[in-house]
Amino acid sequence: MDNNAVSTKSRVDQSAGSLSRENCGLEHLAAEWQKNELNKKMVREDMMKQEVLQRLDRITESINADCRKTTVGSDHAPVSRLNWDELYETSANVMDLYTKEVDDCLAELDKFYRKQYLWQEAAFTIDSHRGAARIGVSESWVVNKETHLEYMRQELSSSARVIKKTLEELSRK
Repeated sequence: MDNNAVSTKSRVDQSAGSLSRENCGLEHLAAEWQKNELNKKMVREDMMKQEVLQRLDRITESINADCRKTTVGSDHAPVSRLNWDELYETSANVMDLYTKEVDDCLAELDKFYRKQYLWQEAAFTIDSHRGAARIGVSESWVVNKETHLEYMRQELSSSARVIKKTLEELSRK
């Protein structure tokens, strides 16, 4: 091997060693954390709040109880086989229940979306009517003001004509 090949190999070995030390540190930390029974109990209690896991736990207990029954018998009794059909059926039932619950949640969410849409439409309609009413009141006020101003203009124009006519007559005399 030449020097380049040796130095490349040593760099690869060094980097692999540092990665394995990191992984070893994480594995060691995880192992230490799992040794603590309080941590295990806390995680298990939190996870077992889920209904699906509670059902699986009951099924596992049932399977374990069946296994204990068969080991109590004679040592020469045939080993009972796992009923795969029942296992598949149970897992299919769990998935069916899960799917049904998700579908129910989505249907309920859809109902809430529809209600929200109806509320938004109602609020939009109310706001539109309020806005139209305010614009209508403002429009009638402006029209009344314009009419009043036109009346005032005509009165002032009439007064100005009378004053002008009077001044012209007075200036002739």
